[in-house]
Amino acid sequence: MYRSLLTAILLAAALPVAALPAQAPGSGRPPGPPATAAPDSSTLQSQAIRVFLDCQGRARGCDRDFIVTEVNFVNWMRDRFDADVQVLAVALTNGGGGTEYTLTFLGRGRFAGMVDTLTLNTLPNDADDRIRRELARTLKLGLTRYVARSPIANRLQLSYVAPFAGQRQQAGAANLKDRWNLWTYTTNFRADVRAEERQQSLNGSLSFAANRSTADWKLNVSVSSNIVEQKFKIPATGTRPAFTVTNEQRTYTANSLIVKSLTDHLSLGVKVGAGFSDFLNQDLALRLQPAIEYNIFPWTEQTRRQLTFLYNAGPNLYDYQNTTVFGEDRELRYSQQATASFVARQAWGSANVSLDWLNYLHDFNRNALTLSGFADLRLGRGFSLNIGGSAARINDQIYLPARGNTEEEILLQRQALETGFRITTNIGIRYTFGSIYNTIVNQRFSSLGASTGRFSFF
Repeated sequence: MYRSLLTAILLAAALPVAALPAQAPGSGRPPGPPATAAPDSSTLQSQAIRVFLDCQGRARGCDRDFIVTEVNFVNWMRDRFDADVQVLAVALTNGGGGTEYTLTFLGRGRFAGMVDTLTLNTLPNDADDRIRRELARTLKLGLTRYVARSPIANRLQLSYVAPFAGQRQQAGAANLKDRWNLWTYTTNFRADVRAEERQQSLNGSLSFAANRSTADWKLNVSVSSNIVEQKFKIPATGTRPAFTVTNEQRTYTANSLIVKSLTDHLSLGVKVGAGFSDFLNQDLALRLQPAIEYNIFPWTEQTRRQLTFLYNAGPNLYDYQNTTVFGEDRELRYSQQATASFVARQAWGSANVSLDWLNYLHDFNRNALTLSGFADLRLGRGFSLNIGGSAARINDQIYLPARGNTEEEILLQRQALETGFRITTNIGIRYTFGSIYNTIVNQRFSSLGASTGRFSFF
Protein backbone atom coordinates (compact mmCIF):
# COMPACT_ATOMS: atom_id res chain seq x y z
CA MET A 1 0.00 0.00 0.00
CA TYR A 2 2.77 2.44 0.97
CA ARG A 3 4.68 1.49 -2.18
CA SER A 4 1.62 2.36 -4.38
CA LEU A 5 1.14 5.70 -2.59
CA LEU A 6 4.85 6.62 -3.00
CA THR A 7 4.68 5.80 -6.73
CA ALA A 8 1.66 8.07 -7.20
CA ILE A 9 3.41 10.99 -5.43
CA LEU A 10 6.52 10.64 -7.60
CA LEU A 11 4.46 10.57 -10.81
CA ALA A 12 2.59 13.71 -9.78
CA ALA A 13 5.83 15.56 -9.01
CA ALA A 14 7.21 14.66 -12.43
CA LEU A 15 4.31 16.33 -14.32
CA PRO A 16 5.28 19.64 -16.11
CA VAL A 17 4.16 22.70 -14.24
CA ALA A 18 2.52 24.17 -17.38
CA ALA A 19 0.23 21.11 -17.56
CA LEU A 20 -1.28 21.77 -14.12
CA PRO A 21 -4.31 24.11 -14.18
CA ALA A 22 -3.71 27.20 -12.08
CA GLN A 23 -6.25 28.54 -9.61
CA ALA A 24 -7.23 32.18 -9.78
CA PRO A 25 -6.20 33.72 -6.48
CA GLY A 26 -9.10 33.94 -4.13
CA SER A 27 -11.60 32.68 -6.71
CA GLY A 28 -11.96 29.15 -5.47
CA ARG A 29 -12.47 27.93 -9.02
CA PRO A 30 -10.19 27.17 -11.97
CA PRO A 31 -9.76 29.94 -14.58
CA GLY A 32 -10.95 29.81 -18.18
CA PRO A 33 -8.83 28.87 -21.19
CA PRO A 34 -5.17 29.97 -21.00
CA ALA A 35 -4.31 33.30 -22.69
CA THR A 36 -2.55 33.31 -26.07
CA ALA A 37 1.22 33.57 -25.65
CA ALA A 38 2.69 36.98 -26.55
CA PRO A 39 4.66 37.00 -29.83
CA ASP A 40 8.42 36.87 -29.46
CA SER A 41 10.71 39.71 -30.49
CA SER A 42 11.63 38.15 -33.83
CA THR A 43 7.95 37.88 -34.80
CA LEU A 44 7.34 41.52 -33.87
CA GLN A 45 10.39 42.68 -35.82
CA SER A 46 9.24 40.83 -38.92
CA GLN A 47 5.92 42.71 -38.76
CA ALA A 48 7.62 46.13 -38.71
CA ILE A 49 7.59 48.22 -41.88
CA ARG A 50 10.64 48.23 -44.13
CA VAL A 51 12.40 51.58 -44.65
CA PHE A 52 15.22 52.67 -46.97
CA LEU A 53 17.11 55.85 -46.01
CA ASP A 54 18.40 57.63 -49.12
CA CYS A 55 20.77 60.45 -48.14
CA GLN A 56 21.39 62.51 -51.29
CA GLY A 57 24.89 63.95 -51.50
CA ARG A 58 26.86 64.42 -48.31
CA ALA A 59 24.17 65.43 -45.86
CA ARG A 60 25.95 66.34 -42.62
CA GLY A 61 24.50 64.44 -39.69
CA CYS A 62 23.06 61.64 -41.81
CA ASP A 63 24.68 59.06 -39.54
CA ARG A 64 23.13 55.79 -40.67
CA ASP A 65 24.44 53.73 -37.74
CA PHE A 66 23.06 56.21 -35.22
CA ILE A 67 19.68 56.44 -36.95
CA VAL A 68 19.35 52.66 -37.22
CA THR A 69 20.03 52.41 -33.49
CA GLU A 70 17.69 55.24 -32.45
CA VAL A 71 14.78 54.50 -34.78
CA ASN A 72 14.45 50.82 -33.92
CA PHE A 73 10.74 50.24 -34.58
CA VAL A 74 11.26 49.71 -38.33
CA ASN A 75 13.35 47.36 -40.44
CA TRP A 76 16.08 49.26 -42.29
CA MET A 77 16.69 48.01 -45.82
CA ARG A 78 19.87 48.34 -47.88
CA ASP A 79 17.90 48.67 -51.15
CA ARG A 80 14.84 50.77 -52.01
CA PHE A 81 13.26 47.91 -53.97
CA ASP A 82 12.79 45.96 -50.72
CA ALA A 83 11.30 48.89 -48.78
CA ASP A 84 7.74 49.87 -47.88
CA VAL A 85 8.87 53.48 -47.43
CA GLN A 86 11.77 55.31 -49.05
CA VAL A 87 13.02 58.38 -47.18
CA LEU A 88 14.71 60.85 -49.50
CA ALA A 89 16.96 63.20 -47.46
CA VAL A 90 18.25 66.31 -49.24
CA ALA A 91 20.43 68.96 -47.56
CA LEU A 92 20.74 72.53 -48.82
CA THR A 93 22.40 75.57 -47.24
CA ASN A 94 19.83 77.89 -45.67
CA GLY A 95 19.92 81.67 -45.34
CA GLY A 96 21.46 81.54 -41.89
CA GLY A 97 24.48 79.60 -43.06
CA GLY A 98 23.15 76.37 -41.57
CA THR A 99 21.43 73.51 -43.35
CA GLU A 100 17.84 72.84 -44.34
CA TYR A 101 17.06 69.14 -44.50
CA THR A 102 14.07 68.10 -46.57
CA LEU A 103 12.86 64.59 -45.75
CA THR A 104 10.43 63.19 -48.33
CA PHE A 105 8.65 59.98 -47.33
CA LEU A 106 7.67 58.00 -50.44
CA GLY A 107 5.32 55.07 -49.95
CA ARG A 108 5.98 51.92 -51.94
CA GLY A 109 4.01 48.69 -52.38
CA ARG A 110 1.07 48.69 -49.95
CA PHE A 111 1.78 52.38 -49.20
CA ALA A 112 1.98 53.42 -52.86
CA GLY A 113 0.66 56.94 -53.40
CA MET A 114 1.38 58.09 -49.84
CA VAL A 115 3.87 60.98 -49.85
CA ASP A 116 4.85 63.24 -46.96
CA THR A 117 7.49 65.97 -46.64
CA LEU A 118 9.06 67.34 -43.44
CA THR A 119 11.79 69.97 -43.13
CA LEU A 120 14.41 70.55 -40.47
CA ASN A 121 16.62 73.66 -40.18
CA THR A 122 19.90 73.68 -38.28
CA LEU A 123 22.35 76.41 -37.33
CA PRO A 124 25.86 76.65 -38.84
CA ASN A 125 27.52 75.93 -35.48
CA ASP A 126 25.26 73.07 -34.40
CA ALA A 127 27.19 70.02 -33.24
CA ASP A 128 26.98 66.88 -35.36
CA ASP A 129 25.39 65.02 -32.44
CA ARG A 130 22.55 67.54 -32.18
CA ILE A 131 21.94 67.40 -35.93
CA ARG A 132 21.75 63.62 -36.06
CA ARG A 133 19.41 63.54 -33.04
CA GLU A 134 17.11 66.09 -34.68
CA LEU A 135 17.17 64.05 -37.90
CA ALA A 136 16.25 60.91 -35.95
CA ARG A 137 13.40 62.76 -34.21
CA THR A 138 12.09 64.06 -37.53
CA LEU A 139 12.31 60.58 -39.05
CA LYS A 140 10.22 59.20 -36.18
CA LEU A 141 7.54 61.83 -36.81
CA GLY A 142 7.41 61.13 -40.52
CA LEU A 143 7.29 57.36 -40.14
CA THR A 144 4.44 57.44 -37.62
CA ARG A 145 1.78 57.64 -40.33
CA TYR A 146 3.07 54.47 -41.95
CA VAL A 147 3.73 52.53 -38.74
CA ALA A 148 0.16 53.36 -37.62
CA ARG A 149 -1.02 51.15 -40.52
CA SER A 150 1.18 48.20 -39.53
CA PRO A 151 0.64 45.30 -37.09
CA ILE A 152 2.91 46.88 -34.46
CA ALA A 153 0.90 50.12 -34.26
CA ASN A 154 -0.48 49.17 -30.81
CA ARG A 155 3.05 49.10 -29.43
CA LEU A 156 3.79 52.75 -30.22
CA GLN A 157 3.29 55.66 -27.83
CA LEU A 158 3.38 59.37 -28.62
CA SER A 159 4.90 61.78 -26.07
CA TYR A 160 4.94 65.56 -25.91
CA VAL A 161 7.44 67.85 -24.17
CA ALA A 162 5.49 70.83 -22.91
CA PRO A 163 7.22 74.23 -23.01
CA PHE A 164 8.08 76.02 -19.80
CA ALA A 165 5.96 78.96 -18.76
CA GLY A 166 6.65 81.92 -21.00
CA GLN A 167 8.80 79.93 -23.44
CA ARG A 168 6.38 80.37 -26.34
CA GLN A 169 6.24 84.13 -25.84
CA GLN A 170 10.03 84.41 -25.62
CA ALA A 171 10.50 82.43 -28.83
CA GLY A 172 8.12 84.74 -30.67
CA ALA A 173 9.96 87.80 -29.46
CA ALA A 174 13.27 86.32 -30.61
CA ASN A 175 11.89 85.91 -34.09
CA LEU A 176 10.82 89.56 -34.20
CA LYS A 177 14.00 91.05 -32.73
CA ASP A 178 17.10 89.85 -34.55
CA ARG A 179 20.08 91.99 -33.66
CA TRP A 180 21.96 90.60 -36.67
CA ASN A 181 19.15 91.49 -39.08
CA LEU A 182 19.36 88.00 -40.67
CA TRP A 183 23.06 88.38 -41.51
CA THR A 184 25.35 85.41 -40.90
CA TYR A 185 29.15 85.51 -40.95
CA THR A 186 31.64 82.71 -41.53
CA THR A 187 35.41 82.75 -41.13
CA ASN A 188 37.73 79.93 -42.04
CA PHE A 189 41.47 79.40 -41.67
CA ARG A 190 43.41 76.32 -42.72
CA ALA A 191 47.10 75.48 -42.91
CA ASP A 192 48.64 72.26 -44.19
CA VAL A 193 52.35 71.71 -43.63
CA ARG A 194 54.44 68.78 -44.84
CA ALA A 195 58.17 68.36 -44.46
CA GLU A 196 60.54 65.65 -45.60
CA GLU A 197 64.29 65.53 -46.14
CA ARG A 198 64.08 66.57 -49.79
CA GLN A 199 60.79 68.41 -50.02
CA GLN A 200 58.64 70.80 -48.02
CA SER A 201 55.21 72.25 -48.72
CA LEU A 202 52.88 74.79 -47.15
CA ASN A 203 49.28 75.37 -48.14
CA GLY A 204 47.43 78.11 -46.29
CA SER A 205 43.97 79.54 -46.85
CA LEU A 206 41.90 82.25 -45.18
CA SER A 207 38.33 83.28 -46.01
CA PHE A 208 35.49 85.42 -44.72
CA ALA A 209 31.87 85.39 -45.90
CA ALA A 210 28.73 87.35 -45.01
CA ASN A 211 25.29 86.21 -46.17
CA ARG A 212 21.73 87.41 -45.83
CA SER A 213 18.75 85.60 -47.31
CA THR A 214 15.05 86.33 -47.29
CA ALA A 215 12.24 85.19 -49.55
CA ASP A 216 12.77 88.32 -51.70
CA TRP A 217 16.51 89.06 -51.47
CA LYS A 218 19.80 87.19 -51.39
CA LEU A 219 23.04 88.98 -50.50
CA ASN A 220 26.47 87.29 -50.45
CA VAL A 221 29.87 88.89 -49.79
CA SER A 222 33.09 86.89 -49.58
CA VAL A 223 36.86 87.36 -49.59
CA SER A 224 39.44 84.58 -49.69
CA SER A 225 43.13 83.93 -50.11
CA ASN A 226 45.13 80.82 -50.83
CA ILE A 227 48.94 80.48 -50.83
CA VAL A 228 50.94 77.43 -51.88
CA GLU A 229 54.70 77.23 -51.31
CA GLN A 230 56.77 74.19 -52.25
CA LYS A 231 60.50 73.41 -52.21
CA PHE A 232 62.17 70.43 -53.84
CA LYS A 233 65.86 69.60 -53.32
CA ILE A 234 67.35 68.02 -56.44
CA PRO A 235 70.49 65.99 -55.66
CA ALA A 236 73.73 66.48 -57.54
CA THR A 237 74.79 64.32 -60.45
CA GLY A 238 78.07 63.84 -62.26
CA THR A 239 77.35 66.76 -64.60
CA ARG A 240 75.61 69.33 -62.37
CA PRO A 241 75.55 70.40 -58.71
CA ALA A 242 72.57 70.08 -56.36
CA PHE A 243 69.91 72.78 -56.55
CA THR A 244 66.50 73.66 -55.12
CA VAL A 245 63.28 74.21 -57.06
CA THR A 246 60.79 76.62 -55.46
CA ASN A 247 57.14 76.91 -56.42
CA GLU A 248 54.83 79.66 -55.20
CA GLN A 249 51.20 80.19 -56.19
CA ARG A 250 48.97 82.92 -54.79
CA THR A 251 45.27 83.53 -55.30
CA TYR A 252 43.16 86.30 -53.77
CA THR A 253 39.48 86.87 -54.55
CA ALA A 254 36.63 89.13 -53.47
CA ASN A 255 33.06 88.63 -54.66
CA SER A 256 29.65 90.15 -54.01
CA LEU A 257 26.28 88.85 -55.23
CA ILE A 258 22.88 90.56 -55.02
CA VAL A 259 19.74 88.70 -56.16
CA LYS A 260 16.12 89.92 -56.23
CA SER A 261 13.31 87.37 -56.49
CA LEU A 262 10.64 88.68 -58.86
CA THR A 263 8.31 85.66 -59.14
CA ASP A 264 8.31 81.97 -58.24
CA HIS A 265 10.37 81.42 -61.40
CA LEU A 266 12.22 84.65 -62.30
CA SER A 267 15.14 86.39 -60.58
CA LEU A 268 17.45 89.34 -61.32
CA GLY A 269 20.92 89.82 -59.92
CA VAL A 270 24.37 91.34 -60.25
CA LYS A 271 27.79 89.96 -59.38
CA VAL A 272 30.87 92.06 -58.70
CA GLY A 273 34.27 90.43 -58.38
CA ALA A 274 37.96 91.20 -58.00
CA GLY A 275 40.93 88.86 -58.01
CA PHE A 276 44.67 88.21 -58.19
CA SER A 277 46.04 84.95 -59.60
CA ASP A 278 49.55 83.74 -60.42
CA PHE A 279 48.03 80.77 -62.22
CA LEU A 280 46.00 83.02 -64.56
CA ASN A 281 48.79 85.60 -65.06
CA GLN A 282 46.65 88.32 -63.46
CA ASP A 283 47.81 91.02 -61.08
CA LEU A 284 44.25 92.32 -61.07
CA ALA A 285 40.92 91.16 -62.51
CA LEU A 286 37.73 93.20 -62.06
CA ARG A 287 34.28 92.01 -63.21
CA LEU A 288 30.76 93.44 -63.19
CA GLN A 289 28.10 90.98 -64.34
CA PRO A 290 24.35 91.82 -64.27
CA ALA A 291 22.33 88.58 -64.67
CA ILE A 292 18.84 87.17 -65.14
CA GLU A 293 17.71 83.66 -64.25
CA TYR A 294 14.55 81.67 -64.98
CA ASN A 295 13.58 78.36 -63.38
CA ILE A 296 11.05 76.22 -65.28
CA PHE A 297 9.93 74.71 -61.97
CA PRO A 298 8.83 76.89 -59.03
CA TRP A 299 11.57 77.47 -56.47
CA THR A 300 9.40 75.79 -53.83
CA GLU A 301 10.47 72.51 -55.48
CA GLN A 302 14.19 73.31 -55.37
CA THR A 303 15.06 70.35 -53.13
CA ARG A 304 13.66 67.88 -55.69
CA ARG A 305 14.20 69.42 -59.13
CA GLN A 306 15.48 72.54 -60.92
CA LEU A 307 15.74 73.50 -64.57
CA THR A 308 17.34 76.95 -64.77
CA PHE A 309 18.49 79.25 -67.55
CA LEU A 310 20.98 81.94 -66.53
CA TYR A 311 22.34 84.79 -68.66
CA ASN A 312 24.92 87.36 -67.56
CA ALA A 313 26.99 89.97 -69.42
CA GLY A 314 29.30 92.81 -68.50
CA PRO A 315 32.80 94.34 -68.51
CA ASN A 316 36.06 92.67 -67.42
CA LEU A 317 39.22 94.63 -66.64
CA TYR A 318 42.50 92.66 -66.62
CA ASP A 319 45.96 93.83 -65.52
CA TYR A 320 48.48 91.10 -66.41
CA GLN A 321 51.73 90.05 -64.73
CA ASN A 322 53.37 89.32 -68.11
CA THR A 323 52.48 90.49 -71.63
CA THR A 324 49.90 88.13 -73.15
CA VAL A 325 50.04 86.24 -76.46
CA PHE A 326 47.90 89.06 -77.89
CA GLY A 327 50.41 91.73 -76.83
CA GLU A 328 48.28 93.10 -73.99
CA ASP A 329 49.51 94.27 -70.60
CA ARG A 330 46.09 95.64 -69.62
CA GLU A 331 42.74 95.40 -71.35
CA LEU A 332 39.01 96.02 -70.87
CA ARG A 333 36.87 93.32 -72.46
CA TYR A 334 33.11 92.71 -72.41
CA SER A 335 31.86 89.14 -72.17
CA GLN A 336 28.56 87.26 -72.09
CA GLN A 337 27.71 83.90 -70.62
CA ALA A 338 24.66 81.62 -70.85
CA THR A 339 24.14 78.54 -68.69
CA ALA A 340 21.40 75.90 -68.74
CA SER A 341 21.35 73.62 -65.72
CA PHE A 342 19.17 70.69 -64.65
CA VAL A 343 19.18 69.18 -61.15
CA ALA A 344 17.03 66.26 -60.01
CA ARG A 345 16.89 64.41 -56.70
CA GLN A 346 14.36 61.61 -56.98
CA ALA A 347 13.68 58.11 -55.70
CA TRP A 348 15.81 56.64 -58.50
CA GLY A 349 18.84 58.71 -57.47
CA SER A 350 20.20 62.13 -58.33
CA ALA A 351 21.49 63.84 -61.46
CA ASN A 352 22.75 67.23 -62.57
CA VAL A 353 23.67 68.40 -66.05
CA SER A 354 24.80 71.84 -67.21
CA LEU A 355 25.73 73.43 -70.53
CA ASP A 356 27.74 76.64 -70.39
CA TRP A 357 28.67 79.06 -73.19
CA LEU A 358 31.03 82.05 -72.78
CA ASN A 359 32.46 84.45 -75.34
CA TYR A 360 34.14 87.86 -75.47
CA LEU A 361 32.17 90.44 -77.44
CA HIS A 362 35.23 92.05 -79.11
CA ASP A 363 36.06 88.72 -80.81
CA PHE A 364 33.48 85.93 -81.01
CA ASN A 365 36.29 83.47 -81.76
CA ARG A 366 37.42 83.88 -78.15
CA ASN A 367 34.87 81.52 -76.58
CA ALA A 368 34.41 78.40 -74.49
CA LEU A 369 31.70 75.72 -74.48
CA THR A 370 31.46 73.32 -71.52
CA LEU A 371 29.15 70.35 -70.92
CA SER A 372 29.31 68.75 -67.49
CA GLY A 373 27.20 66.41 -65.45
CA PHE A 374 26.93 63.74 -62.81
CA ALA A 375 24.39 61.01 -62.15
CA ASP A 376 23.98 58.53 -59.30
CA LEU A 377 21.41 55.98 -60.53
CA ARG A 378 19.80 53.13 -58.60
CA LEU A 379 18.97 50.91 -61.59
CA GLY A 380 17.89 47.71 -59.91
CA ARG A 381 17.92 45.60 -56.79
CA GLY A 382 21.38 46.08 -55.29
CA PHE A 383 22.76 47.68 -58.47
CA SER A 384 23.78 51.32 -58.77
CA LEU A 385 25.73 53.30 -61.33
CA ASN A 386 27.42 56.68 -60.88
CA ILE A 387 28.96 58.47 -63.80
CA GLY A 388 30.22 61.99 -64.25
CA GLY A 389 32.56 64.20 -66.14
CA SER A 390 32.92 67.25 -68.32
CA ALA A 391 34.00 68.14 -71.84
CA ALA A 392 35.03 71.66 -72.84
CA ARG A 393 36.09 73.33 -76.05
CA ILE A 394 38.43 76.11 -74.95
CA ASN A 395 39.37 79.17 -76.99
CA ASP A 396 39.09 81.99 -74.44
CA GLN A 397 42.58 81.99 -72.86
CA ILE A 398 43.36 85.64 -73.53
CA TYR A 399 45.49 85.74 -70.36
CA LEU A 400 48.28 83.35 -71.49
CA PRO A 401 51.79 84.93 -71.33
CA ALA A 402 53.55 85.50 -74.65
CA ARG A 403 56.86 84.14 -73.30
CA GLY A 404 55.35 80.65 -72.91
CA ASN A 405 55.97 78.35 -69.97
CA THR A 406 59.20 77.02 -68.54
CA GLU A 407 59.72 73.34 -67.77
CA GLU A 408 59.36 74.05 -64.06
CA GLU A 409 56.04 75.88 -64.59
CA ILE A 410 54.70 72.99 -66.66
CA LEU A 411 55.78 70.24 -64.26
CA LEU A 412 54.66 72.13 -61.15
CA GLN A 413 51.45 73.37 -62.81
CA ARG A 414 52.40 76.87 -61.73
CA GLN A 415 50.55 78.56 -64.60
CA ALA A 416 47.74 77.65 -66.95
CA LEU A 417 48.83 75.94 -70.18
CA GLU A 418 47.49 76.59 -73.64
CA THR A 419 44.88 74.03 -74.64
CA GLY A 420 41.99 73.66 -77.05
CA PHE A 421 39.99 71.19 -74.96
CA ARG A 422 39.60 69.74 -71.48
CA ILE A 423 38.00 66.37 -70.69
CA THR A 424 37.38 64.71 -67.33
CA THR A 425 35.49 61.47 -66.73
CA ASN A 426 34.66 59.15 -63.86
CA ILE A 427 32.48 56.07 -63.60
CA GLY A 428 31.62 53.69 -60.79
CA ILE A 429 29.51 50.55 -60.56
CA ARG A 430 28.32 49.02 -57.31
CA TYR A 431 26.44 45.77 -56.78
CA THR A 432 25.37 44.51 -53.37
CA PHE A 433 23.69 41.18 -52.68
CA GLY A 434 22.85 39.04 -49.68
CA SER A 435 20.71 39.93 -46.68
CA ILE A 436 18.22 42.70 -47.38
CA TYR A 437 18.28 43.97 -43.79
CA ASN A 438 20.46 46.78 -42.53
CA THR A 439 19.51 46.88 -38.86
CA ILE A 440 22.52 45.56 -36.96
CA VAL A 441 25.19 48.05 -35.89
CA ASN A 442 28.60 46.72 -34.85
CA GLN A 443 31.51 49.20 -34.67
CA ARG A 444 34.08 46.86 -33.09
CA PHE A 445 37.60 47.11 -34.59
CA SER A 446 36.38 49.84 -36.97
CA SER A 447 39.68 51.72 -36.77
CA LEU A 448 41.77 48.72 -37.82
CA GLY A 449 40.88 49.16 -41.48
CA ALA A 450 41.18 52.96 -41.45
CA SER A 451 44.04 54.77 -43.17
CA THR A 452 45.60 56.08 -39.99
CA GLY A 453 49.18 55.91 -41.23
CA ARG A 454 50.11 53.72 -38.24
CA PHE A 455 49.09 50.25 -39.35
CA SER A 456 48.36 48.57 -42.64
CA PHE A 457 48.27 45.03 -43.93
CA PHE A 458 49.62 46.09 -47.30
